[in-house]
Amino acid sequence: MGGNRYLIAPIENDEDAIAHLQPDMVVTIGGMIVSKKIKQYLRRFETQYHYHIGNRRAYDTFFKLAGHIKTAPSHWVDQLSINETSDSYRDYWLQFFNNYLIKRTDYLAAIPWSDFRAFNLIFDSLPDHIVLQLGNSSTIRYAQLFPMNPTHTVFSNRGTSGIDGSTSTAIGAAVAQDKPTVCITGDLSFLYDSNALWNNYIPANFKIIVINNSGGGIFRILPGEKDNHTFDTYFETTHQLDASHLCKMYDINYHRIDGEDAFAKAYEKFLNDNSKPQLLEIFTPRLENDTVLLDYFKFLK
Repeated sequence: MGGNRYLIAPIENDEDAIAHLQPDMVVTIGGMIVSKKIKQYLRRFETQYHYHIGNRRAYDTFFKLAGHIKTAPSHWVDQLSINETSDSYRDYWLQFFNNYLIKRTDYLAAIPWSDFRAFNLIFDSLPDHIVLQLGNSSTIRYAQLFPMNPTHTVFSNRGTSGIDGSTSTAIGAAVAQDKPTVCITGDLSFLYDSNALWNNYIPANFKIIVINNSGGGIFRILPGEKDNHTFDTYFETTHQLDASHLCKMYDINYHRIDGEDAFAKAYEKFLNDNSKPQLLEIFTPRLENDTVLLDYFKFLK
């Protein structure tokens, strides 16, 4: 998995752009697409052909699968012939892309403390040559908004049952290889799987970053009524818990960040201490995170 450094600005509400950018053929490489918006966007076209390249299973994601080319994607790319064309299709896409690059930089420079800002700071300063284990849902969605370090080996958890097992998976994988592992996860996912810390095999250089937004922040991003007790209790599952007592119980060094001013010092200490496992808990404002993220996509238009 890698971040989407070539994200094109949102165009799903721009009918003129949709008409201009309708593809004649869609080619997919790799596994399932995480983004529901991308799936819906490509399904609405009158695209005639979808081909999947790869030796593993081909999913009919857009309901137009015409064929499965069972070969390594790199081999397929090498076999393509290069033909120049005067068609403006590529230029039209690049127009949106260049606009995105400018606006993205402007927006990130101005955002307040939030989930989005925390992820921005984290990905800007992760060390090279690590295994990066991403938890479920929000963590993956935010990670895809940033370019991944090419020296990182990146894994992520996605499943029909949601948040269970993210920390257990990261610890199990860390035991089996020599590279240092950094696990980034949400508060609910971490708390749900906290018994993963109850073992004697966690490597001393294993690190966990918990983004604590006091509940299931992903549900504030999704459409629907949010300002009532039912939403807070049964969907967002709001809480006032932290990981400090768990860390004390399992002999893990605990670090806490409540705002951007404290980030640099705590983050450096967290990354450089390899005497035993470390946990960094980053607290963000529950009622502001969704606005910061959703305004980002509006700003890109």
